[in-house]
Amino acid sequence: MIIKSKQAEEHFDRGINYFRGEFYSSALSEFNQVKKIEPDYPNIDFIIEAAIKRNREVAGQLTTFIEENFATEIQELSDELTVENSSMLGPEVKALLKRGNYSEALRKLKQAESVIPDSCPLLMLLGNTQRRLGLLKEAERTLQHAAHVCPEDPEVLNNLGNVLLDMSLYKDAEDVFRTALRLAPENPRLLNNLGAMRMQTNNLDDAERLFRKVLKLQPQWETVQKNLQNLRRRIDALDADIEKFRAEFFKHPDYLDIGLALGKALFFRGYFSEAKTTLKGVLKKNPGLVAACFYMATIHEFCDEADKAIEYYHQMVLRTGKDNTPEFLNYESLMKQEFYEEALNELKKIAILELDMAASRINLGIRYFEDCQWDDALRHFEAAIEINDTYPDAFYWAALAFIQLENTAKAKEMLEKALELNPDYADAHFQLGMLLRSKAKKKARTHFTKALSLNLRPSFARIAQQLVDEQK
Repeated sequence: MIIKSKQAEEHFDRGINYFRGEFYSSALSEFNQVKKIEPDYPNIDFIIEAAIKRNREVAGQLTTFIEENFATEIQELSDELTVENSSMLGPEVKALLKRGNYSEALRKLKQAESVIPDSCPLLMLLGNTQRRLGLLKEAERTLQHAAHVCPEDPEVLNNLGNVLLDMSLYKDAEDVFRTALRLAPENPRLLNNLGAMRMQTNNLDDAERLFRKVLKLQPQWETVQKNLQNLRRRIDALDADIEKFRAEFFKHPDYLDIGLALGKALFFRGYFSEAKTTLKGVLKKNPGLVAACFYMATIHEFCDEADKAIEYYHQMVLRTGKDNTPEFLNYESLMKQEFYEEALNELKKIAILELDMAASRINLGIRYFEDCQWDDALRHFEAAIEINDTYPDAFYWAALAFIQLENTAKAKEMLEKALELNPDYADAHFQLGMLLRSKAKKKARTHFTKALSLNLRPSFARIAQQLVDEQK
C-alpha cells in the first residue's frame, strides 16, 4: 500500500503540473491513473471533474481517445466472434458491454483469448474493453499483438493509436495513425483521430485541415462538425490573445509577465518557433523565471528535441532547489548511462510548475497602475479575481483602480470584499474610510481607527490621525 501511495502521489504531482500549465488532457490522464491506483485519494473525483471540464472548454468534447460509436463497433466485432463450443460469446459480451459491465466482459474475453489467441476482432474488442477500464498498458499490449497478427488492418492500427493517445504518447500515436492512413488514406475515422491528436499537440492549423477533409468525405458527421467549431473558437481566442499580448509587450518590453503570456499563447497556437524566440528573450532578461523554462522544455518535448527539453527542465530543478532529491540523483545516473528517455521522465517528476497566475496578474496590474494606465490595471486585477477570488490584494487594487476611474460605488464594493477576506487589512480600512468620510463620517472614523491600530503605513497613518482628530 505504501508503494501504491507513492505511485499515486507521483501521478498526482505530474497531473497538477500539467493542469497549472493548461495541458488539461495530460493532466486528466495522470489524475485517472491516481484514481486507478488509489480510488480514495483525497478529492480525486472532484479534481478529475475539474480537469474534464477544463479540457472540454479548451478542446471541445472531442472523441479523441474513443471511437464515436462504441456500441456500433461492439456489434461489428462481436458478430465476428466465434469460439468452439461457444457460439454465443459475441452477443453475450456485447450485452455485458452495453450494460457497462466491463469487468465481466473482460473476464469472458480473456477466456476466449486463451482459445483463439490470434483473432483480430477478439483482440480489438479486448483492447477496447481494457481501455474502458483504464488498463492502458494491457490495452497497448493487446493491440500491439493484434497489429502483429494483422499488420495490414488500418482499424487495428486506429485502435492502437487511440490507446497511445490515452497514454499521451503523441509521437508514437502519430506514427501509428500515419501508417494506418497509408493503408486507408480516405478513412474518415482515422483522419478525425489524427486531427484530434493534432489539436491536442497544438498543431491547430493542421487539425483544421484534417477536420475539413473529413467533412468533405462525410458532410453530415456531427462529431467532426463540433470538433471544427470548437477548434475555430480556440483559434480565434488565441489569435486575439496573441495580438493583444504582442501590442502590450511591444509597448512594455520589460513587463516579463506579458512576454511569458505571449510565449505561452504562441505555443498553444502551434507557433513553436516564435514561442521559443519569445520565451528565450524573456529568460535572457530573467533567467530565474521558472515558468518560462517550463514552457520552453515542453515546446522542445513536443518538437521531439529531448536534449533541449532536458536542458530546460534541468534549469527549472536547479532554480527551485530540488537538485538534492532522489529523483534528481536517478536522473543523473540515467544520463550517465545514456538512458535519455528514462532520465527525462525522472526529471519531469520534480520539474513541477508552481504557478500562481492570480498573483502574477496582480503584480502586472500594479505595474500598469504605477504607469497611470487605470483601465489596463483594472483588467488584470479583475482577471486575478476570476482566477482566484480569495486574494484580498486583488480586490484592494481593483478598488484603487475604480477610484481613479471615478467609480466610487464599485471601489467601495471591492474594499468591503477585501476586508471580508482579511478583516485586519490596514490599507483597505484606510481607503474605505477615505471613501466614506464625506457621507458617513461615523463609519469612516471607525475604519480610520481600526487602520491606526494595525500598524498602518506612516504616510496613511498621518492622514488618518488628522481626520480622526478633526472629528473629535
